[in-house]
Amino acid sequence: MSLEFLTPEIFDAIIIINIIVGVLIAARRFRKDVSGPLPEDAPPAARERFESSHEGASAENS
Repeated sequence: MSLEFLTPEIFDAIIIINIIVGVLIAARRFRKDVSGPLPEDAPPAARERFESSHEGASAENS
């Protein structure tokens, strides 16, 4: 297997593309985690804060 095509510029481009894809996947997962419902084992304080923030948001949309 010959890797003559793998110049430093192409190698750098592969690394940069890999980093960009990883950041996009992480951002998508973070957005999904933040905007989704709380898990069943969430502490009561977190559940109260989540419910109060959603009540305020629904009142603003009405």
